[in-house]
Amino acid sequence: MPGIDLHIHSTASDGLLSPSEVVRVALSLGLTHIALCDHDSVDGVSEAIDAARNTTLVVVPGVELSAGTRDEGVHILGYFIDHDDAQLRTRLSSLRDIRAERARKLIALLEGGGISIGFEEVLDQAAGGSVGRAHVAHLLVRRGYATSVRDAFDRMLGEGRPFYVPKPVHSPADVIGWVRDAGGVAVLAHPALSRADGLVRDLKAAGLVGIEAYHGDHDDTLRDHYARMAGRHGLIVTGGSDFHGVGAGGHPIGSAHVPPHVYDDLVAASVRASAGTDRA
Repeated sequence: MPGIDLHIHSTASDGLLSPSEVVRVALSLGLTHIALCDHDSVDGVSEAIDAARNTTLVVVPGVELSAGTRDEGVHILGYFIDHDDAQLRTRLSSLRDIRAERARKLIALLEGGGISIGFEEVLDQAAGGSVGRAHVAHLLVRRGYATSVRDAFDRMLGEGRPFYVPKPVHSPADVIGWVRDAGGVAVLAHPALSRADGLVRDLKAAGLVGIEAYHGDHDDTLRDHYARMAGRHGLIVTGGSDFHGVGAGGHPIGSAHVPPHVYDDLVAASVRASAGTDRA
């Protein structure tokens, strides 16, 4: 029975449900703890916390940040961040500017391929959230160029596809530092998707505290593999569905079946971070 989901997206980035709607669904499923982890945005956190007030649901303030090395792109989840921190918000604003510029370049590539999508349409699709490829993908589906968001990524927008545009990113050490500067704890998101096994030792040295072993795209074998890896490196295990929305090509809220102790371990890691006892 689902109880915890520590990786959910909303309309503050590329999700299809508003933060309040996410809370409503989580409550209907009987979840006790969720984390809103929008891409490069904390704009939905306050709304989610307010929507869950006086209910049985705990909302953890979170964020998902893109990072990269010369060879691999990785995503870092930040938990228990101060979502009102001015420095964090300035940094996130710069990332959203990068996302918008990437979208402009992607639209120009599509135009060259005979597919006309206006930047204003992408902004309308984002509805004030952090602009991403998913918003372009939804428009491609709407126009009949793709059968689904996943199809749009698989054939057109994903890495190695004809309309892929790389995104300038900061190093994993940088974004882990951003999470820590905002009072949060940093976790490696969906490591199987990022092919990040070889980075874990260096990421821990930079301040990583956990690995997302439970994930919608991790089967039991991968889940166990990353749980063992976390144990070897003295890291905690976290997890979540990575929900973006029904029909968005992802997984339902609560579908990662995260055990209750995960939240307690995350809280303990946050306490250690606050006390300054988690430094490598």
